[in-house]
Amino acid sequence: MSTEAWHRRHAIQIAAALPEDSADALIVLELARELVETYLCPHQRAAAPLDLDRGNVVSLSSTTNGVSR
Repeated sequence: MSTEAWHRRHAIQIAAALPEDSADALIVLELARELVETYLCPHQRAAAPLDLDRGNVVSLSSTTNGVSR
């Protein structure tokens, strides 16, 4: 895999938004990987996911009774 300059810029932007605790940061990254694999490229599953305790992914939409706000 070749690393381009734009890959590094995106990685820096993501890293800047991570929690300071390294364990929490790794959990966030694993959940982000899961979202990418599930929603952006479900046909390209990773061979062996990282062995981390997984948290819950919650919906960010604010829908009540089927009506978006």
